[in-house]
Order: sequence, then C-alpha cells, then structure tokens
Amino acid sequence: MTQAVCECGTIRQKILETLRFIKQVLLDPATQFRHMPRQGGFIEPLIAIAALGLLAGVVRVLVTFYYMVNGAEVGLFTALSSIITTPITVVAFCYIGAFLLSVIMKLLGAVPSLEIAFRVTSYLAIVSPAAVILTAIPYVGNIAVLAILAYLLVIAAIEVYQLNSNTAWMVFGTGAAALALLSVVSDYRQQPQPESVQPAAVDVHHR
Repeated sequence: MTQAVCECGTIRQKILETLRFIKQVLLDPATQFRHMPRQGGFIEPLIAIAALGLLAGVVRVLVTFYYMVNGAEVGLFTALSSIITTPITVVAFCYIGAFLLSVIMKLLGAVPSLEIAFRVTSYLAIVSPAAVILTAIPYVGNIAVLAILAYLLVIAAIEVYQLNSNTAWMVFGTGAAALALLSVVSDYRQQPQPESVQPAAVDVHHR
C-alpha cells in the first residue's frame, strides 16, 4: 500500500514538473534558454521529450474520445494506441529537428553541436500537447503552432547560439512563413469541394 502511494506521488510529481517546465518556457523563454545546460548527454533531454510526448498522447486520447462521443468512427484500440505512438513520434521529430538545427547553425557559423541542438528541441517539445488540439483547427491551428515554434527558435538562436536578432528572425521567421503557406494550401486541398451542379435535362415534346 505504501509503495502504491509512493508511485502515485511520483507520477503526480512528474506531471507537475512537466507542467511547470511548459509554463516556464512559454512565459520566459529567454531566461530558460539562457540558462539551459549545454552538456550532460542525451538522456536528460530524452526523458523530458518522452514526458512531453506522453502528455501529448494523453491529450490526443481525450480529443479522440471527444470525437467518438460526437459520432466519429474511431476504434478504441486506435484511440488508446496514441499513448504509445505519440511519444515515439515526438522523440523522432526532436531527433530530426536537432539534426536540421545543427546543420543550420553550422551554415550560420555557430556551434554545430548535435547535443545542444537536441537540448533545444527538448524545450521546443513543450508545444506538442497544445499542438494536438490546435492542429485540429483548419488553417489557424497549424499557423499558430508554427508561429510559437518560430518564436522559440528565434529566442534559442539568440540566447543559446548568440546569433544576431535580425539574422534569427530572417532565418526562422521566413522558414515558418513558408511552412505556414504550405500548410494553408494543404488544408485547402483537403477541404471537401462542392460538387458542380449540372442543369437537369429537360425533355421538350412538340405537340
């Protein structure tokens, strides 16, 4: 019984720490990136990313249940599997993002450390729980997620990589704008198009 209480307390503590981390990065990203550890290996940021991914998975399950209650045909297994698939997806995206970020920083003349880039992406992963909800909103959702990510990347570029503010906004702002445009076009193409109305044939009989 005592062990069960301890485990519940630990889980609750981890959830609160994750929520506190999200709040700190969103409200004061400059300070958080400025004091971000540059060394220590990949395990610590990986655990943080997995925790954020798990939280995003829980949110996705809740959103899926909401759609199921409102008549969406989604299997129960598909809904619950998000608890596993979402953290894996978030971790994979962070690894890919870290590699791309290190390449970009190398081109810009900054320190191209993959570990530092991975730690930056672990901070960017705070967007993942909100992204589950926002991306369900056509047009606006993806743009909002990209805007938040672009802002955090600019702050990281300034505070972590010591880049000039204008350079950071030019690189990541332009990139986010381009992705937002592609997202809008993609959402537009996925929207059901009204069928063209053909005039009904009329038979005219001459008497």
